[in-house]
Amino acid sequence: MSSLIEEKDVTAVNLAVELERAVIEHVLSEDHSIYVNEDGWFPYWVRILQGAGFISFKTHTNFKKASSQLQKLELCNELNSQNFLITAYVDDDRLIIDHVLNFRGGLLRENFVRSCRQFSSNIQRGLNKIDANNEFILPPGKTESEDESSH
Repeated sequence: MSSLIEEKDVTAVNLAVELERAVIEHVLSEDHSIYVNEDGWFPYWVRILQGAGFISFKTHTNFKKASSQLQKLELCNELNSQNFLITAYVDDDRLIIDHVLNFRGGLLRENFVRSCRQFSSNIQRGLNKIDANNEFILPPGKTESEDESSH
């Protein structure tokens, strides 16, 4: 049976409680964002956009320096065309990936937890399809010098 979080109760603290219940590793920050860092997942931030009535899922990683602007845009286009829950775009040397979940009228707990799982898995699946060998994109948290020194 589904349970509803009333719209007025969609807060960072309550969403963090739902992640606790689902045993998903995360950190609730003072700025009311939630950093989801579950082992084996592509890490991301969850923020509540109260005025808009959305929960924002957002992450980024770096492109390799050798990636041209055209390669970056083509890669984002490929990610966008093959995935339903994510939007990818270029911001200088970063690949930004996001998704929003509407909570107007309330939020089903199960829908939030499922969205958390699917956001990360869609990113990983998409990147594995289009850049499995990290030719254009660095793994999360890596810089080019760290990546090159590990070879």
